[in-house]
Amino acid sequence: MHADLNLPPSPPPPPSSIDRRCALALARGLRCKAHGDHVAAARWLLAAARRGNSAAQYHLAAMHRHGQGVPQDWAQALHWYTLAAAQGYPRAQASLGLLYKTGQGVRRDESRAAELLAAAAAQGHAHAQYHLGDLHERGAGVRLDLHAAAHWFVRAAQQGCGPAQYRLGLMYESGRGVAGDWERAADWLRRAAEQGCHLAQLRLALLLRRADRGGDDQATAWLRRAVDYGAVVDVQRPASMARSRSCT
Repeated sequence: MHADLNLPPSPPPPPSSIDRRCALALARGLRCKAHGDHVAAARWLLAAARRGNSAAQYHLAAMHRHGQGVPQDWAQALHWYTLAAAQGYPRAQASLGLLYKTGQGVRRDESRAAELLAAAAAQGHAHAQYHLGDLHERGAGVRLDLHAAAHWFVRAAQQGCGPAQYRLGLMYESGRGVAGDWERAADWLRRAAEQGCHLAQLRLALLLRRADRGGDDQATAWLRRAVDYGAVVDVQRPASMARSRSCT
C-alpha cells in the first residue's frame, strides 16, 4: 500500500482528435485576431467554440459584441458569453456580469450581475472584483455592505486596478467601510493618479492641500494635471466615473 502511494501519477490520456482540432482552431483564431484578420479569426473561433472551448466562446462573443469580423449581434454575444460563463471561464463571467450591470445588450439585472461578478472575482479577476465592490458599496443587486466593498476594492487594487485604487482611497479618506487613514488614502489615490485616473489626481491634490502635507508643490502639480484634462468636477459624484488605464 505504502509503495503504491509513492508511485508517480499516471500520465493523462492523450487528447482526442477533436481536442487537437479544437486547440488548433483556437490558436489560429487568436493568431488571426492578433494580426487584425478578424474575418478569419471569427471563422476559426467559431469552429473551436462549437466544440465547447470556453476561451473560443469568450473571444467569439467579444467579436460579436464589437462587430469585429462579424456583424454586431448582441444576441450572439450573449449566447457565447453565457456558454463560456457556464463553464466557469472568468473573463466571460466578468464580461457578462458587466453587461447585466449596465444593461448593455440585455435587460439590466444587477442581482444577476452580482452573481456572475462574484464567480469571476472569486477566481481573482480584478475587473470583476472592482465592479463587485461597486455593487456592494451602492447596495445594488446585493445588500449594501461597505466592508465587502472595501474587501473587493483591496483585492482589485492590489492587482493594479486604477479605479479600485481610487475608490479605496476615497474610503480611507472618509472612513467608510474602513478605519479612516490619511496616509493610506493618499497612497491609494497616488497609485491611481499615477495611472492616469484624473479624478484621483484632483482628489489627491485637494487632500494634500487640506491636510497641509506633502508640500504645496505636490498638490499644485497634481491639480494642474487634473485641470489640464478637464477633471474639475464634483469629486463627490459616483466614483464609478473614475477612469484610468487599467481595470476599465
